[in-house]
Parts: sequence; C-alpha cells; structure tokens
Amino acid sequence: MNFSPVKALIDVTDRSGWPREALIGLKLISPDDPSCSDIGTEASLTDAAQAQDRIRFFLKDRLVRNFRDVGRAWLSAVGPCVVEVNHAELLDEGSRLFLDTLATLPEQDVEVRLRVGAGGSSVTAHPPKNPREETINRLFTQVGTLSQAELDYLYEQAVDYLSVGDSWTAERILRGIQPRRDVPAVWGRLGLAYTMQGRTLEAEFCYLRWRSDPDPVGVAGADYALSMLYARHHPAYLRSLDRTAEYLEHGYAALDQVDEDDERDLTFHRVFNRNGYALVEFRRGRVDEAIEHLTTGISRLRSGTAVHRMHQTVLIYNLAQCYRRIGRIDSAIDTYLELLGVDGKMPEYHMELANCYLSSERFDEALASLTKARDLGPSIQEVHSLLGFTYLQLGKTTEALDAYRVAHECVPQDTEALYDYAYLLAESEQPEKALQLACSVDHALLPQDQAVKLLTLAAEQHARLGDLPAAQSALEEVLALTPNNPDARANLEQVTAAMA
Repeated sequence: MNFSPVKALIDVTDRSGWPREALIGLKLISPDDPSCSDIGTEASLTDAAQAQDRIRFFLKDRLVRNFRDVGRAWLSAVGPCVVEVNHAELLDEGSRLFLDTLATLPEQDVEVRLRVGAGGSSVTAHPPKNPREETINRLFTQVGTLSQAELDYLYEQAVDYLSVGDSWTAERILRGIQPRRDVPAVWGRLGLAYTMQGRTLEAEFCYLRWRSDPDPVGVAGADYALSMLYARHHPAYLRSLDRTAEYLEHGYAALDQVDEDDERDLTFHRVFNRNGYALVEFRRGRVDEAIEHLTTGISRLRSGTAVHRMHQTVLIYNLAQCYRRIGRIDSAIDTYLELLGVDGKMPEYHMELANCYLSSERFDEALASLTKARDLGPSIQEVHSLLGFTYLQLGKTTEALDAYRVAHECVPQDTEALYDYAYLLAESEQPEKALQLACSVDHALLPQDQAVKLLTLAAEQHARLGDLPAAQSALEEVLALTPNNPDARANLEQVTAAMA
C-alpha cells in the first residue's frame, strides 16, 4: 500500500482540528482516516465525488497542493521536528513525493533525513492498523488463487484509490489482478493510473487494449481517454488535434450501436463526448461552434443526478472560458456566477471569475473573488500571484509584496513567480533582497527570456548598490544571450562610462 510512512507520521497528531483543505488532502493519503470521513460536505463537487461519479482525476500539481496543505497542518500540530526515514530505498512513490514537499515547505522548522538501510533513530512511528488495507494485502499475496468475487473486490478497491488520487496503489492492484482478470475495464483503469502519473505512452497502450471492448460504451470511453491524451496529456511533440477529433468522432458513432433497451445513461456519455469535441472546436478557433456544443450539453444535463451535476460544472466552466476567449467578458462573468451557484467550494472557479473582473478593471470585485479562492485553496500559486497583481492595482504595495512572496514560496522553482517577487522588492527599495532572489537560480539552465529578465534585474540592483563590475558582468551575459538587445547595450555603455 502507498503512503504507509506518511500515515505513520500523521497518526501521531490529533487531526480533529485540522483546517478544511488539510482534511481534503488527508483523504488522498489516508482515505479511511475517521478525521476526513465527513469532509465531503465541506468539499467541492470535484473533491467530494464518489468513485462511480468521478470524471475529474488529479495530476501531480494537484497532489503536491494537497501535500502542502497536509504538511502545514501536521507541522502546526507537532512543531519543529526532524523526520528520519530509514530504508529510504524502499519508499513508495507517493511517500517520497510527500516527504519532498514537506522538506521544502517555506518558513517551516522541519528537517527530513532519508537514510539508505537501517538508521539509528530512537523513536519509531508505525502506521495505524487498517482492516481494509490488511484485507487487500492478504488477498494480493494470494492473487493467483483468488475467486472471481475476490478479484472483483480488488478491482473495486483500485477504482476507489484512483478516485481519491492515489494512482500508485491503484496501479499496483490493477497490475496484480490483470493476468487473472484480463478484461477491457482493467486496462482502462490502469491507463488512467498511468495518465495521472504522467506516463502517457503506457497509458495509450492500456487505452488501446480497453478499446477492444465489445461494449460500445466501453469503446466510447476508451476513445475519449485517447482523445485527451492527444489533446492535453501527451508531451507537446506528440499531441495532435486531428487525432483528438478522430477518436471523439469514432467514440460518438460507437454510442449509436448501443441497444435501444439499454438502461445506461447514454445522454451522459454523448454529452461527455461532445464536451471533448468542444475543446477541438475551441482550439481550432471555432469558438461559436464550441459554445453551441456546450450550451446544448448543459441543457441536456438538468436531471439533478450526482454525475450530471458534476459534469454540468465542467460544461459551464468550459462555456465561461469560451466567452472569455472571444471577449464577451460580461457573459463570462454571468456564467462563472452560475457555476458558483452549482459548486461554490471550488477555488479555481473563484479565481477564474477574478480573472474576468481583472479584464474589466473591476479590481475590488477581483480582490473579493481572489480572497475567497485563497481561503478555499491556500496552496494554489496562481491565486497568490493574481492577488499580488490586484493589490498593486489598488495601491496596496505591502499586501502585494506579501502575496508575491507566498506565490514564490508555493513553487520556489517557478522563475516567473520568483521574478515578480524580486521585481517588486526592487521597486520597494529593497535591492539587497531583490538581488539575492535574482541570483538564487542558475541562469544558464533557464529559458532565454527568463534568464534575460533576471540578469537585467540583477544588473540594476548591482548598480544601485554600487557594484558596477558585477552590473557590467550581468549585462554582458544579457548581451551574450541577446546580442541585438538595445536596452542592454545602452545600459552596459552607461555602466562602463561610470567605471572609467
């Protein structure tokens, strides 16, 4: 099972007072923990969706967000500490990612030590006993002799783990049962696990196996999954909008082969497919056609079932994005407000509404939406970056600095957030701090435009602090990257003259 070392850490604390966002993250790590059993009432429709209703699954950036929320809550409970992990070579992928996240939390007094082999720690934490995990582990050791009912049970557990975001445990279960349960559905779920891990070629292999399903609904599901690989998840050089469209059209046609007396919800599957095709139209610049697909789909999902409400939010969100794309900002705002009426607990929706307000220079309303987004999702970097920008427009430099600082701390390796924070520090008469940030990364490893921005900022701060040779050196690096940069050349001439 995944996350056993993390569960051992978490179990030493009282989680009853943890904030909402930490309990949502805890559901990913330890779904059977009683502390998060009722979190569904406080979560967005996406976070609260049951396994059978889930249509959105978490990729790595969302997992890291959850790990930050859990890590902060845990450290608030235990205080300054050292976490020593023995036999670190045996760590599962999820635990390693959590510990990496914990070790890099800003302004937290924690040291994470990973030791290969046995260590010498005098205090040892063990994960709590979990009847479900014990059953899964027991059955897994006997997988070659299991009954069909027992294999079905393991498959259902894998689906549950996928639902909460633990693709690693799901992958191990599915790979274990696949030789004994070699059916399209297992291949489909295994493909989803690989997609969530960013292993898109393995995912495509599995989805193509799923596509052999004799059930037309299964074929349509496989086609949709393949289409999203080519639209979103594959590396950029492998993506193809034409392949996306081909898979979606094939899947839509497959649904016409379903028997008329089939009691499954074919409306949902057809609308789901056309939502995918709306993305194709959107990317091709045919936004009006995309809007038509989406508005038709929204009108067909008014039954009020859980999966319909969940999918309705996806369609309404995409519709708002279309309106924003063609400059109909008022329509986009109205659509986001409708979306928040269906699911007001999704922080990204408040953030996107704020983007529309910013486009209309309605800064007070943008600030209110971003504050709500921050309260619901305190680890979303973009929210803090937008807050920094909004505070600047409102003339609140101190608040903007704090927001840009938090944005940088959310993802320290993001050079755009680093630059925003360093630039405002420079503008706020803090050249030493600005210079320290601008020089904290290896410019040789950055894309050219980012390296030029940071080197230019560093040169300016060197000059302000009186270190003209350092300013000269930074500007020479800028010109080495962009020889025809007139501003850098003029600045270099000015610095050289001052040194003469």
